[in-house]
This record gives sequence, C-alpha cells and structure tokens, in this order.
Amino acid sequence: MDTRKKTTRECERVVQSLVESILAGHHPRGARLPSEHALCAKLGVSRTVVREAIADLKAEGVVAARQGSGTYVIDRPGRKGFHLKNVEEVDVLEELRHILELRKVFETGVAELAALRRSEADLHHLEAVVAAMDRWARQAAHSPAKGTTGAQWDDEFHLALARATHNPEIERFQEYLGAKNAAVHRVLWGEEGQVRGWPLVANAEHREILEAVRAGDPAAAWRAAERHLEGTADRVAEVLCPAENPVEEPSAPLERVDG
Repeated sequence: MDTRKKTTRECERVVQSLVESILAGHHPRGARLPSEHALCAKLGVSRTVVREAIADLKAEGVVAARQGSGTYVIDRPGRKGFHLKNVEEVDVLEELRHILELRKVFETGVAELAALRRSEADLHHLEAVVAAMDRWARQAAHSPAKGTTGAQWDDEFHLALARATHNPEIERFQEYLGAKNAAVHRVLWGEEGQVRGWPLVANAEHREILEAVRAGDPAAAWRAAERHLEGTADRVAEVLCPAENPVEEPSAPLERVDG
C-alpha cells in the first residue's frame, strides 16, 4: 500500500476515534487529551499520524494547544463531523504542489513579521533549534537515521519562527501546516534525503532566515524564506519527478510589494 495512502487512512481513523470519544463525554470541554505517546500506544499508530489528526481537530476548532501544558478540548465536534479527502481522491504530486504553494505564501510573511517582532528569547530559542538540527544533520549525512526523526527540528524551527510573531493565530496555523507537511518530510528527511545531505542544505537556509530575523530586516527575512521554500520545492521535484517531466513551479515567483 502507498505510504501516503496508509497514513491518510490511519489519520482518518484517529480523528474518528477522538471525535467519538469527545462526543461520548470521555473528554469533555476543558479536558486535556492524552499525550501523543499515549495516543500512539493506544491506537497503534505513529507520532506523525497522531499529529496530523490533532492538527485536523485544531483546524476545526475542536481542540487547542497550550504551550507547555498539552492539547485541550475547547468545543464539541459539529454534527456533520469531519471530512478528510479520501485517499483515492488525492493526487500526491498535486497535493504537494498545493502544500508548497501555501507554505510559500504563508511562511514568507511569517519570517517578515518575526523580523519586526522577535524578542531576545525568541532569538535564543531559534539559535538553539538551528544548532540542534545542524548536529543531527551532520551525523545523519554520515550515518543515516531510520525514519524521519530529524524532521522534528524542521517543524520546531518554523513553529519557533511563528511564535516570534507573537500572534497566536499564526502559531496555531503554523502548527497545523507543519502536521500537513508529512509528505515533504518523507522525501527530504528520509534516508535518501539524509544521504544527499538535504537536511544540512535546509538548515543552512534556516540559518539565513534566522540571521535576517536577528538583524531586524523584514525584507531580507522574506527573501530568505522564499529561497528556502523554492529550494524545498526543487528538492522534492528532484526525487518525485523524472528529469524529463519535472514538476512545474507551483506559482509564479512572488514579488514583495513594499508600502
């Protein structure tokens, strides 16, 4: 079975299980959901699947994360429940194009705003994440790790950048977007990507974003984020598309308008 299809089916199953549990009153409004580890053990799925399911519930306004505390139920699911695309409806390449296009539009703006609003604490955390990712990536380039464990640093960098905007809705959407980025993670952070040294390349791009944010230069941060996301799209295309039929750019290059 195609890995993406399997992950999507498992995600649907986890969402349905959590919805039923909430509706049955096992997790009433205000209650904290079990930890990711507990849900993985109970439902027999990976952390990635649990994160995608939680992200879908967050997007529907059913649960919300409280930093350092966990994920809490904030509303009951609507009567119509949830609809995730059937995997048969999903063209993986088309889905990746859409995700990368969305990231390009959203994350360039996040970097720009972070450059204007970041605090010293934000910068310290971003620096720590980039350093940790660099250590992992250097080791993985010589001795590839199983799975996509290093992707946690990629997720944390982009989430830390969103937190640096000090806008909780931006942070919330970035968390959702990160969970939806699993297909990209499998390409770039799997063993093949590690052997190619792509985590190191991606982290060098993260470093450029960080330095622009540190300098308080929103235009430079925007451009650095755009280069990173264009590089991500190129790396995904290199793996998934034959050279004679490359993936088209998801959109025309963005142009930043000052004013």
